[in-house]
Amino acid sequence: MEDKKLSDQTRQTASDQPEAVKNLPPAVIEEELKKLEHFSGTIEIPLPAAENQENAPAEPELNGLSAEDFKDFESLLWGGNLPDAPLISFGDEYVVTEGESLPEGAEQSTVDQIIEAIRSVEDPELMLNVYDLGLIYRMDKLVNGDVEIDMTVTAPSCPVAGLMPKQVAEAVAKLQGTGKVTVKLVWEPAWTIDKMSEEAKYTLNMF
Repeated sequence: MEDKKLSDQTRQTASDQPEAVKNLPPAVIEEELKKLEHFSGTIEIPLPAAENQENAPAEPELNGLSAEDFKDFESLLWGGNLPDAPLISFGDEYVVTEGESLPEGAEQSTVDQIIEAIRSVEDPELMLNVYDLGLIYRMDKLVNGDVEIDMTVTAPSCPVAGLMPKQVAEAVAKLQGTGKVTVKLVWEPAWTIDKMSEEAKYTLNMF
């Protein structure tokens, strides 16, 4: 009978406790509950610290890549391995030159061949070639076989702005009959989807 009475008193006391006390986890000892019986503020219960941080297990790697490989968007985009290209910010002047001038009288590559070489370079984010994306603003084949190209990128914050001009210059310079190739990165006018070819728009479903 005495036990039943004590149990009823315990339930009554619990019902009179503030919500903050009722929601405490069982790990809080009874003495602490008594101190908090009339408490109505915020309760913080610290998590136990690791006994030995030095011997704590290392974070698991994902496909051979650690957390260090995913510090920023560029690392994530390139699978943790950033391409060997300079970081170009919006407004920076960036010019790449590849190849050498042709000897006088040498056979020269055609404009169509140069365009096909440019088409071999893809934007790694959209997976379409830079020519059909409309990123080539000017392409001039000079009488001595040299080639001058102005190109842009799809967005001012493009993480590969310093990579694609070099890829274009290298692709064109590899052509037999092409002299020195100069590719300049320009920012105006800004690229818009209307500069894309019909084929590129169809591929990206942008009609």
